[in-house]
Amino acid sequence: MRTDTQRAAKYDAKTIPASVAAIVAAVLPGMRLNFRDPFGSMDLVEKEQQTQGLLNAAGTPTIQYPLYLDFVRLIWRMSNAGIAGPALATVAAGIMKSWQARGLSLSTLQTLALNTANTWPPAASFAVGASPLPVCFNPTRNKMYVGNFGSGTVTIIDTTTALPISTVTVGTGPAFLTYNSTNDKIYCVNMTTNNVSVISGSTNLVTATIAVGLGPAAACYNSTNNKVYVANAGFTTVTVIDGATNAVLATVAAGTAPSDLVWNPTDNKVYAANFGSNDVTIIDGPTNAVLATPGVGTQPYAVCFNLTNDKVYTANAGSANVSVINGATNAVDATVVAGVAPYDLVWNPTSNKVYCVNSGANTVTIIAGATNAVLATTTVGAFPSIIAVNAAESKVYVCNTGATTVSIISGATNAVIATVTTGTAPSWAETDTANNKVYITNMTSGTVSIIDGKYNKL
Repeated sequence: MRTDTQRAAKYDAKTIPASVAAIVAAVLPGMRLNFRDPFGSMDLVEKEQQTQGLLNAAGTPTIQYPLYLDFVRLIWRMSNAGIAGPALATVAAGIMKSWQARGLSLSTLQTLALNTANTWPPAASFAVGASPLPVCFNPTRNKMYVGNFGSGTVTIIDTTTALPISTVTVGTGPAFLTYNSTNDKIYCVNMTTNNVSVISGSTNLVTATIAVGLGPAAACYNSTNNKVYVANAGFTTVTVIDGATNAVLATVAAGTAPSDLVWNPTDNKVYAANFGSNDVTIIDGPTNAVLATPGVGTQPYAVCFNLTNDKVYTANAGSANVSVINGATNAVDATVVAGVAPYDLVWNPTSNKVYCVNSGANTVTIIAGATNAVLATTTVGAFPSIIAVNAAESKVYVCNTGATTVSIISGATNAVIATVTTGTAPSWAETDTANNKVYITNMTSGTVSIIDGKYNKL
């Protein structure tokens, strides 16, 4: 016979929270299996509870809960009716649009569709012009601009709907795009016709065509002085354009075949990577004078700026390294070993790391901004070309032109966390910071793919 003390101990063992939780975890699956009604109401209750948890976590106003719950119930009913896979994804995408029109958040609807219904909208991809290459985002207008190199046009996309809204004719061979935030203008560099088309952000019309040097290949914008700089790769010059009047202010002598440009807002300097003369021309923002021409590695092809440390990095395609230039002194502070044929660079402000794409090695060299040390060499797809950063997610996107994929690298771990299949020959990437999307131009297939920044899906 048990004593009172033993009975009390047994009772306590059964009623403490940990024991109750363990009993529920063991018994509940069997209860659900044995007692689930034909209409699956217990499953729906789980979906509703999960939905409320997700809405709480997102800080959604309570007054909107019933609408989000209705959305989940509708998707759930269709799933129980036998609709699944791509068919369910297509239906869910249509329902999301109608619920978004009622004032709900599209990103929240997508989160609910993914987590409570295990579905996702159909792949976001659409046709643009021939051989799309550069892409540029206008955050003021929520528009993305795609330069169609093979058709001499620019496709303008409304990023709130992710649909094309206009196509404008520019010069031949649009090779680069840059945005003027002061005057809401987009500058399209036309490589074959040796000019720049200026597109109005408000009207989507070409408002000016500016003659520059031979074979313009890149451009950058200086918001302090409202100037646009164009690298004339066929000449040895950089053209300086007045952002207010579209007039050419100066033609600055650079090195041979300037291939890329970057503006340093800390020191108000512009850097031109001279592919043919193995140096960098540093231009003073206020005066347009050449301040210095430091030598770097062989065939510097791309350049980027680190705002945290006031450093400029050049990807030296011919010497498999990266030169680090001090923004204050104009001197090369370090040379970092990279992979074969460094092709492009990007700085991640969230992690203070610089990522160098090595096209000949199918890798990305990751450099610590604070120390210039190589933190990792990450393998990606075949012939990686252009790289972009999503600072909000601390992710880096690598266009694997030879593999028809985009590799997504975590800014925290330096590892590839997803590989997304796109169109043929993905060749450029640009982040839509307003909607947390990344736009990829697919040169051979003439399409644009849109990757969701949060979920790493098309």
